[in-house]
Amino acid sequence: MTFTIVQTKTTPLAEFRDGYLSISGKSVPFNYPEIYDTIRDRLTLYMEKPEKHTTIDFRLSAINAASKRSIINTFCLFEEMKSKGCDVHVNWFYQSDDEDIFELGEIFQSVFDLDIHLRQQD
Repeated sequence: MTFTIVQTKTTPLAEFRDGYLSISGKSVPFNYPEIYDTIRDRLTLYMEKPEKHTTIDFRLSAINAASKRSIINTFCLFEEMKSKGCDVHVNWFYQSDDEDIFELGEIFQSVFDLDIHLRQQD
């Protein structure tokens, strides 16, 4: 399964191929970010016949409150994937000067039962 969700001024680019999901860009829509519904719908189909290993890279440069809620719901799906036997690995990228993105990654590490790695990018 493969899919691409095109980036807009307020929503990130999402690309999925062969067990690898990359979400990058700004996630600051004015209302509910439907992109995460689309990602969850497609990953739900993927869970019917997943790869042995699934890797998700988040490279978000800005996140608003609506996006945080949607990302949390997406992380819940990643936990469900793990509970069904899929090896799920999450990379949470942050800029060295962006404490908000870094701290959000730390919160996700503490809340979710997932293999989440914080990775500094410059």
